[in-house]
Amino acid sequence: MPALPKIGTLIGALEEHITLPPGNRGPSPLVVLSQLNEGREAELIADGLCARLRAGGRARVPYAQVAGAPSGPRSERVGEVFQKLEEELKRNRPGGFGRLRLPQFTLMCSVVETQLAERQASVRAKELRDQCFAERRKDSNLLKALAVISGGDQSPTGVPSLVWYWTRQPLFNVLPRWLYGRLQERRMTRKGSWYRQWSTLPKGTGFFQDAARFADEAPAPGTENIVRGGLLDPSDGEPETEDEREKRLERTTDVLLRAMLSDLDAAFHRRRISPWGRRRQSRFVIVLPQTDAYRDWTPRLIGKFTVAVEQTGSTGVVLVAAERSEGERTENLSEAAVTLKSWLGSPGSGGARVVRVGVESVQSPDPDAIRWLGRYPEISVPICSDVAPVAEAAVATAVTLGLLAGGGAYGVQWALDRSTSECIGAAVRPASSFPESNRKPGGSEPREVYDAAAASIGRQNKAADRAEKRGAVVRTVVYLGVPVKVGSWEDALYSGAIPEVRGIALAQEELNEETSRDQGNKVWLRVRIEDAGARFSKAPAVAKALAKEAGEAKSDLVGVVGLGQSRKATMEARDILGGAGLPMIGTVATAQEMQGHPMYRQVAPDNGREARIAADFARRGNIVRTAPDTCAPAEKAVVIANPNDTYSNNLSVRFTEAFGTTHTLWYDPDGKDTGRPARSENAEWVGTPREMAEQVCRHLKDDPRTVVYWASRSNEFNAFLDDFDGGTACNGRVSVLGGNDLTNSVVDKQKPSENHPGTRLYYAAHALPDSYPPHTRARTFRHDYLARYGRDQWSNDGRTPLAWDAMRVLSYAVNTARHDVAPAGFDASTVQLALVNGPGGEAGVRGATGSLVFGNHGQVPRDKRLLILHDTKRGAEVALECGIRDNGDEQERWGSKKEFACPKDQDEGEDGEQD
Repeated sequence: MPALPKIGTLIGALEEHITLPPGNRGPSPLVVLSQLNEGREAELIADGLCARLRAGGRARVPYAQVAGAPSGPRSERVGEVFQKLEEELKRNRPGGFGRLRLPQFTLMCSVVETQLAERQASVRAKELRDQCFAERRKDSNLLKALAVISGGDQSPTGVPSLVWYWTRQPLFNVLPRWLYGRLQERRMTRKGSWYRQWSTLPKGTGFFQDAARFADEAPAPGTENIVRGGLLDPSDGEPETEDEREKRLERTTDVLLRAMLSDLDAAFHRRRISPWGRRRQSRFVIVLPQTDAYRDWTPRLIGKFTVAVEQTGSTGVVLVAAERSEGERTENLSEAAVTLKSWLGSPGSGGARVVRVGVESVQSPDPDAIRWLGRYPEISVPICSDVAPVAEAAVATAVTLGLLAGGGAYGVQWALDRSTSECIGAAVRPASSFPESNRKPGGSEPREVYDAAAASIGRQNKAADRAEKRGAVVRTVVYLGVPVKVGSWEDALYSGAIPEVRGIALAQEELNEETSRDQGNKVWLRVRIEDAGARFSKAPAVAKALAKEAGEAKSDLVGVVGLGQSRKATMEARDILGGAGLPMIGTVATAQEMQGHPMYRQVAPDNGREARIAADFARRGNIVRTAPDTCAPAEKAVVIANPNDTYSNNLSVRFTEAFGTTHTLWYDPDGKDTGRPARSENAEWVGTPREMAEQVCRHLKDDPRTVVYWASRSNEFNAFLDDFDGGTACNGRVSVLGGNDLTNSVVDKQKPSENHPGTRLYYAAHALPDSYPPHTRARTFRHDYLARYGRDQWSNDGRTPLAWDAMRVLSYAVNTARHDVAPAGFDASTVQLALVNGPGGEAGVRGATGSLVFGNHGQVPRDKRLLILHDTKRGAEVALECGIRDNGDEQERWGSKKEFACPKDQDEGEDGEQD
């Protein structure tokens, strides 16, 4: 390696990225060594890096030095660079790494190489599958053996031989071929797969059908070889034009690179199970050391790497390439090392990170570089042997078989005798308890905490103003919510203003940082905070002012987020804003009446979905205590509701419809008589919390398997428990299932399970960020929140990630609108069009509370993730989880054995429509 000044700093930073273990990695980086003059230093650095990755005749980390011609059979369609890459990756593996499998890459190579003779779509798909299976069989001893047993593809003569032949064929030839096809279809077209996103797979189209399809109409004269959506071009004997060849090379590079990146990331899966997987600590290193090699393929591979990394979520690769400088902006060795080190502390997937390192020739070697290269001649990684994982797997197998043999009888007996009356607790997984999360932040007053979050928004607004002066595209979003103007912690906690504003601030900062890196395609956001007043009493007046502003020619308003309470004043404001053409994204409002205007959408699941899940949970889950440590499903429910509160009335009605046998107790803490429903056999009014407690106790005595469904607001819940504990003959023994508003009683200082030990409490929640982030977006949000605010009273408040998600949904629509319309021409109407079409398409927008899949004209995310938590003295436990966590990851069953199917939105309703 040439002893250039600061070469040790660059190589040290690069090797830190190479040795990052899984879980701590950011997106796969691209390091381009750009030769600034006629020297060969860039190539020498790349070659020297490969030498550092190998010691004692064995690779220290998995790598590929892509130089020279491949040793195996050539394929013009796959290209020498990919053939060499596959050979090198399989050859250069460190000790203990095990076998490297590249199933998707191998499949796509077979697809690219195949030339089909048939024209009919269904026949072509089957022919492609059979040819890919034949290629796979060449490398599989099992499939080779099955082919021999089956008798091959040629049927023999003679009746006995023919009968015996067709007896074997279905089992040993037809079935393996069919299973192979099903496996590849599932692997390549499942939700979240790279191929499904890359090909924009039409609904109902399989992988092989898509890979082999042609235009329905006959091709125009002279265009027989042009591919229209599929991967293959027909072999009709006509020469390939230059334009056709260019299209084929681009498409082939794209698909093979994505398949390779997906396979290399999959090599790090199941690390806890596999002894070989546990030894896979270092990233794969791909080195393209020759500046002028593979002229058809190398520039395309480098150019498509960043997009491929972003869309596959690749984190397991480092690509290093040497090239001749074409005048691009480069960094010197020291600057590039600083850039590489700055990426180390930001794990997670995302856009690929690219650094171009300018390499110049020097007259004399640098003494410091010579010393560094002499002290550190090779990459520093632990050395493993190939024997260790084999021995570990053998010992583990022997121990496992011994345990199974010794405990088999006991296990069968335990399974047969296991009690079905076990109370539901942590059915998904226990959540960690953080006692310090109940403390108030640093002795500050609520207003001070609120102002600190709002000040962050102000700083981002100033940054957006500066960007606008430099020519960036900037738009304004309004947050309509209830501010903190009181010194009472109780009022501040219930309003949700502080966590919502924190979520808005975190989202605005992240979105603007993304925009600063891609100002040509994304939009800066200003956020204006508007005071909706207590219980959204001022919201209609604010909405009128915003509507007037939106009608002005120079208005840059593109939407409103917030509207976090399902009240009549909120819906009046919604109608005014919608009439002015302003799109709205609600945060925590869940009443279905909120969906009464086409300009409104929300990120939280609505009351219909929550009620269906809660009713299913109560009917099937062991939640009602019938004896110590013994529970049973509820047979009856007493519903507590306020008919004068839109949220409470809607939730109670939907739960009653879903559950069936209920008795409703109406209670209005404000004592309103307007529109009071008449008493009936299954519903009655109560005037005080004490009267409510007495009626609940009476129903419990009549039927012990009764659950209380709390559909009212949380600020009356503690008064009910106090009266139930101290003023009834039920001794405080009650099982309660609460709506999402009840989260506020559990998050703040009421601590129902601690202060009322006889209460068994479950409640719905949209998120549990403090201890249960099950997917990448939630972990990213959690990391950012703790870094900014630490762990305090709102660390476990689901309103923060919901506000964060609302901003991301609106930002996605704003950026889509800018892409579809000239930057100066898009406004609120084009943003609304992007929302109507479904932001994020089939995959939706990835949020901290789960993926938000709206679909066309959808106002509520389909199958939105919802939790039911069990409140304990130790903290919250996740008793149920249903819905879409992330793209391709959906929780479809709940229960300790996943024995119950989660209710799905599209399956509900008499006419099959979503609620």
